[in-house]
Amino acid sequence: MGYGIKIECASCDYEGTFMLGVGMMYSSLENVISQVSPHRREVVLDILKNHNVAGTRCEHKLYICPRCDTLGERFEYFIFYDDGQVYEPYFRCSECRRKLVPVEEPISSLRCSKCGEVTLTSHETALWD
Repeated sequence: MGYGIKIECASCDYEGTFMLGVGMMYSSLENVISQVSPHRREVVLDILKNHNVAGTRCEHKLYICPRCDTLGERFEYFIFYDDGQVYEPYFRCSECRRKLVPVEEPISSLRCSKCGEVTLTSHETALWD
């Protein structure tokens, strides 16, 4: 089940809402192909149809820019195919175009993209399917 989170900064008026995780339709990448960006969709469909696919994994995940600290939700997916090959997307920051990285540390340890302080908090706002 997917979940929504709201992130707020205690030092300024920054806030963001993000829908993360997976829903019931996410059991296969084909079911949620519309989530793949249009310019990558053709490549993904080609791999799924014309290669020996061992498995896929996908979810909505929180990413951060290592340069400007902008947070963003992205549809992350992996296709494991042809005995060891992996296809995965990469994402660029909407503000500075740097390559985004997945958020692995607690939200409270991240810097606010608006004021630069380490005063972010988060709480779950919804469950989605």
